[in-house]
Amino acid sequence: MYLADGLVPYTEVFSVLDWWKVAGTRYPTLRKVARDIFAIPVTTVASESAFSTSGRILSEHRSRLTPDMVEVLMCSQDWLRNKCKGEQIM
Repeated sequence: MYLADGLVPYTEVFSVLDWWKVAGTRYPTLRKVARDIFAIPVTTVASESAFSTSGRILSEHRSRLTPDMVEVLMCSQDWLRNKCKGEQIM
């Protein structure tokens, strides 16, 4: 039904949330799919920052990591950095 309907007329001010309030009752399955997709949080953290050890390794969010797992993660990061630099790991 969604694909068979025409396009929404262009307007300068368009609120997608208002559109979903109305269209969600008309397209309940599409509404569920959109809710699942739009519920995924967007990250603004660069990948380098996500894997950086310049800050704390353990925090209240990472307190369940065992000492062995912290060592594995740090060694893996070091190996990957050296591999990217073209250095050979022995």
